[in-house]
Amino acid sequence: MTDIYHELLEALAETPVRIQELVEGAGAGAATKPAIGPEGWGPAAIIAHLADTERILRGRIEQMLTREAPYLKSFDPDALAGERGYADKELRAALEDFATERAETIQRLMNLPLKGWERSGIHDERGEISVEDVTEQLVDHDAAHLTQLGAALAG
Repeated sequence: MTDIYHELLEALAETPVRIQELVEGAGAGAATKPAIGPEGWGPAAIIAHLADTERILRGRIEQMLTREAPYLKSFDPDALAGERGYADKELRAALEDFATERAETIQRLMNLPLKGWERSGIHDERGEISVEDVTEQLVDHDAAHLTQLGAALAG
């Protein structure tokens, strides 16, 4: 496995650890933070969104690995949350859901042959994207929401 793929897998594996550290650092009050706060999503909502996005993007990876140049439709993150948003999400359940989803993604990518990382699909907004591109998108998405989670837990 080349260094870039190894780095991507390490970054994916690091996110659940960072989330756990942030939550533990916030203390017992983290679980009582509202799912939707005045500045947007609260901790449970952020983590639930990460889990939902993980399922969507892992599905894209699976399509690229099993089909030739599949069409990959964009998705609306707010629509993922449903009509009530994530208002009913509990922090512990969201943490467990995300950890499970991330473990499945890592497991799928761990033994991927080098050619697998190059498999691609056609995204309706971004054009041709590869498994590597989607994995990088997950890492970037994590980074943005880790910052948001830190602020939500501090606020």
